[in-house]
Amino acid sequence: MPSAEGRRLRRLLLIVFLIALVLILLAPLTSTDQADSMGLPELVDRAQLRILTTIAMFVVLASAWNLVGGLTGYGSFGNVAFFGLGAYTCAVAVDTHRLHLPLAMGIALAPVVPAVFAVLVGLPLLRLRGHYFAIATLGTAVAVGEVVKNIEYLGGATGLFPPILRRADLLFLYLMVAAAVIAVAVTRLVLRTRFGYGLIAIRENEDAAQVIGVNTTAHKVAAFAIAAALSGLAGGVFALWNSFIDQSLGFSLDFNIQMILMAVLGGAGTLFGPVMGAVVLELLIQVLAGRSDVAVYAQIGLGLLLAITVLFVPRGIVDFLGGSSRLSIAHLRRSLRETGV
Repeated sequence: MPSAEGRRLRRLLLIVFLIALVLILLAPLTSTDQADSMGLPELVDRAQLRILTTIAMFVVLASAWNLVGGLTGYGSFGNVAFFGLGAYTCAVAVDTHRLHLPLAMGIALAPVVPAVFAVLVGLPLLRLRGHYFAIATLGTAVAVGEVVKNIEYLGGATGLFPPILRRADLLFLYLMVAAAVIAVAVTRLVLRTRFGYGLIAIRENEDAAQVIGVNTTAHKVAAFAIAAALSGLAGGVFALWNSFIDQSLGFSLDFNIQMILMAVLGGAGTLFGPVMGAVVLELLIQVLAGRSDVAVYAQIGLGLLLAITVLFVPRGIVDFLGGSSRLSIAHLRRSLRETGV
């Protein structure tokens, strides 16, 4: 049960999130031709727009993983399959040599195929637990990627090339931010409903949850499908933004690892933990990009940080700043007050 200070921290995080969202939406407008004609200083350049869009994408992916890995307690290692299926669905939908649908229709379809796929594979996979489930989901993601790679209609090894939208960086930033807001809003809604309480009960003790009347199979499959839909939405926007998608991009194991690390580092099972983890880790990756002299040491340091997080602050940065764990600022301040130091 979070302390009063922890609850104040969550309210503060919500305010900071809303302020940051407004700044992210307004600052890029200074890079438009209209702003230039008005003599406004450019606050965000094209490279920074790309970084912001990438961060928003990982907010979606980490938040989606959090629904299964954080709230339900099923450590999925295959969520990248949903991202890839969403990307390919959107690319096929808008491709001029295939379905040739409007871009909006392609984005709308992107969450559908991954969600249906999640229901189909979730029914057998979610009967497994622990490392068996993790390995099975990872194997499924790799297998789906290989199947897609060998289907000529999906571009085969060459990949697909959705239509290029010129000078649309701002559009894709707003689309990805909108997807991030939807992901956070969905998580918040889940946390405040009986469905969310059922997921948490499964995480704490699945057998006990079943005894008290929770339909564990339905809850797990539903969480899996919602996570798949959110990941697929991010994948669809990414395919249009990147103007190219292939098996190595759509089913990237790097993306897979990063979304998990972000959720765990920020605080799995919390609302804003995946958001904070995505921002911190992606900024760190961008800072170290191209720095081969420190990249190896940074990876070692990141690994140690994650090990410490899992062992001592299992709910990540959020718990460290204001939670109830013994390794947290709030606990330290309470201890100092109680001892009179």
